[in-house]
Amino acid sequence: MRIRPADKGDLTELHRLERAAFGSHAYPAFFLRQAWDLWPSSLLVAIETSAIVGYVLAGRGDADEGWILSLAVAPQARRMGLGRRLTEAAIDVLASQGCRRVRLTVEPASAAQALYVSLGFVEVEREPDYFGPGQARVVMSRG
Repeated sequence: MRIRPADKGDLTELHRLERAAFGSHAYPAFFLRQAWDLWPSSLLVAIETSAIVGYVLAGRGDADEGWILSLAVAPQARRMGLGRRLTEAAIDVLASQGCRRVRLTVEPASAAQALYVSLGFVEVEREPDYFGPGQARVVMSRG
């Protein structure tokens, strides 16, 4: 499995993964296109035998802060460490851009929260209605 920056031809498949992972909370296709335009080096895909099986979207915020905006792994590629590898790759890209702190959001009940804690992220805030009424988010930070 290899991880590389996404290219324009990957965007349709990334949107499919995004919708499968996040349903009604998925980013629209045009947002992924805009993200690719803004942060081409930090929209990364994981490839297994020529198929995209995961991706991570990260972007630089202010002078020394970056955000991981989305992480999705195809069902057949889960539980193999791919989420960790993609997150680490995003952290490395953001660090190379001068980001000393990385932030992300996650649903409180998501299994991904344990992954982020194992990578050194800590909870810094909770917002109760972020995804809609009664649908909270946890903001986590590293660095």
